[in-house]
Amino acid sequence: MSDLPLISVCIPIFNSDATSLVNKLVDQANNLDNRVEIVVIDDCSSGEWKLKNETINNLCNYVQLSENSGRSKIRNSFLNYTRGDFLLFIDGDSEIISDNFLTDYLNFTEKNNPDVLVGGSVYQIKKPNRSQLLRWKYSIYRESKPSGLREKLNLGFKTNNFLIRRAIFSRTPFSEKLIGYGHEDTFFGIQLDYQKSKIQHIENPVLNKQLDKNAVFLKKTENSISNLIYIYSLKDEFPKIKEIRLIQAYERLSKQNLCGFVLCSYNLTENGLLFFLKKGLFTLWMFDFYKLGLFIRKIKS
Repeated sequence: MSDLPLISVCIPIFNSDATSLVNKLVDQANNLDNRVEIVVIDDCSSGEWKLKNETINNLCNYVQLSENSGRSKIRNSFLNYTRGDFLLFIDGDSEIISDNFLTDYLNFTEKNNPDVLVGGSVYQIKKPNRSQLLRWKYSIYRESKPSGLREKLNLGFKTNNFLIRRAIFSRTPFSEKLIGYGHEDTFFGIQLDYQKSKIQHIENPVLNKQLDKNAVFLKKTENSISNLIYIYSLKDEFPKIKEIRLIQAYERLSKQNLCGFVLCSYNLTENGLLFFLKKGLFTLWMFDFYKLGLFIRKIKS
């Protein structure tokens, strides 16, 4: 048996408490004969968060960056600090909900030798208060699906809980041209498809504990739209970009010469939309219209 681990668990953190996550993973890894290692990289969190995570240093390979590198670059940097043939990425604000989480990944990997394996995520069942309703409702109805449905619907790639072969990740890293929050995972999935990497799904979700306030999630959404416009500029090189739902809607409207009408409607209703979205008094089609209007405005500016 090789002295090297088969799987390196990669946990990027920024201003979040990862102690519970790491402790649960370490407890599970201790029973797996050194086939799993755990690496945490802190993307230059503030002092109070570094203090909260001090105990991690005694449990795993814990790296603290001196400068904030961002969502894409920090994930790429795990290649420099890990040894496993497979990298298992888990967001630092996640919670492990299965006692066999690592075992299930390990067994599947040893048996099937996958290119990419997506475990998925779930959110709390209890409805949060209105100030956090937007992120919760969007995730519950649009993102959190069982493995079979994820595979059937070919939902957009999510990076908060997935495993990838090191050799594939080395040649298909995250695009560091995408800055801030949003769609770095979408584009990563498109790159994997372009490289003919097979994406499989397993029912092995984590609980996403972080629920942004509505105003915060809207701000992140605005940044994600800017990233999506950059991705759209690459559509000739990566034709699958045209299958992104928002881009499909934009192109349909463009062909029908309706973008101007939609933008005018958006400009007239933007303040009202933002008011109701921030207050948690909305339907998801209102959020869809907000994103579409913002996309059209930004792409025409």
